[in-house]
Amino acid sequence: MALKTFYDIVKTKNINWVLSGSTSLVIQGVDVTINNDIDILTDKAGAEILDNLLAQYRVKPMKYSETDKYKSYFGIYRLDGIQLEVMGEFQYLLKNGSWSEPNQNNEIIFKDFLEMRLPLLKLEQELVEYDNLDKIDKVNKIKRVIK
Repeated sequence: MALKTFYDIVKTKNINWVLSGSTSLVIQGVDVTINNDIDILTDKAGAEILDNLLAQYRVKPMKYSETDKYKSYFGIYRLDGIQLEVMGEFQYLLKNGSWSEPNQNNEIIFKDFLEMRLPLLKLEQELVEYDNLDKIDKVNKIKRVIK
C-alpha cells in the first residue's frame, strides 16, 4: 500500500508534512472516490528532504512550478503503483485573484488509520479549497460530514 510505504519512510524523520485531497477526505469519513494519487503537502525544506528520501520512486524531480491556478515546489513519485504528489509551499489562486496562504500552514488534525498516525488538513480547510475550485459534489459531501 503506497500510503503505508510513504509513512514508513517518513515516520521517524523530522519533516513537516500533511495528507490532503481525496485520500484525506476518505480517511475523515467523506464518501468520495480516491483518485489514483496521494497528495502530500509540506514546506520548502520538507519538499527537498522528501525528494531525496523518495529518490528511488521519483518520476518527476522536485522543482518550483507555477500555473495560472497553482504554485508550489512539486515532485511526483510512484510507490506501489500509485502516484504520490508532493507539494511544498502549495498555494492556489482564490476567486478574488489573490493567492492563498501556503497550505501546510493551515490547521491540521491527526487521525489513526491502519496503524499509522496521519496528519490531515481539517475538513473545514478542504471545504474552502474545493469550494474555491467549484467542485460542488465534493463540497456537498464534505458539508454532510462536518454537520
